[in-house]
Amino acid sequence: MAHCNTIFSQILKLVPRHEFETLAKRHHSGRSFRTASRWPQFVTMAMAQLAGRNSLRDIVENISAQVHRLYHLGSAKLSRSNLSRCIFRPKMNTHSGST
Repeated sequence: MAHCNTIFSQILKLVPRHEFETLAKRHHSGRSFRTASRWPQFVTMAMAQLAGRNSLRDIVENISAQVHRLYHLGSAKLSRSNLSRCIFRPKMNTHSGST
């Protein structure tokens, strides 16, 4: 059977994963993730943005329908609670200089 990359995987190839992980580690502040890593969160949010999903439940349902393709994108399915923790956790002040 012939292999065909999806358009979404071709879009994700524009973001070098090694550079993404390096930048994510450099700019991450706060507690470490237990189960969810940065790449699946990025893939989920990119898919939600491109698909025009509006709610957290809608995003999770869309990802659940595409779960068999996530492995090939280097991602995994995130639960609704994990995704909400990643998105809605309080942001730390990263501005080091005083104004």
